[in-house]
Amino acid sequence: MTGYASPASQSRSPSVYRATHDPTGPATLSTTVIHALADCMGVDVTDSRVSLYDSVDPDALDKLFRPRHDGTPRSGATLSFHVNGYHVRVSGTGEIVIEPPARR
Repeated sequence: MTGYASPASQSRSPSVYRATHDPTGPATLSTTVIHALADCMGVDVTDSRVSLYDSVDPDALDKLFRPRHDGTPRSGATLSFHVNGYHVRVSGTGEIVIEPPARR
């Protein structure tokens, strides 16, 4: 699925989850982040624990990383926020990095 985390665009380690958003694909960036979070958390994407609204406005996230008027990506931009203890970093390059809560 273009725009979503897929086996070719993600890697897992004990502490970091990576996914890539395709800005030319059908999914919005916020949708890609939601799917990556659900996958990282090991829950269904419709699970109520997977929501951006308490952390960041999904529409604003999509607008922030929308390509410039001339079509060039906002590759230097980054935004970090937390969702249910997961640290999420989104880059203008389309990279999404999710770090799970520290295990105690």
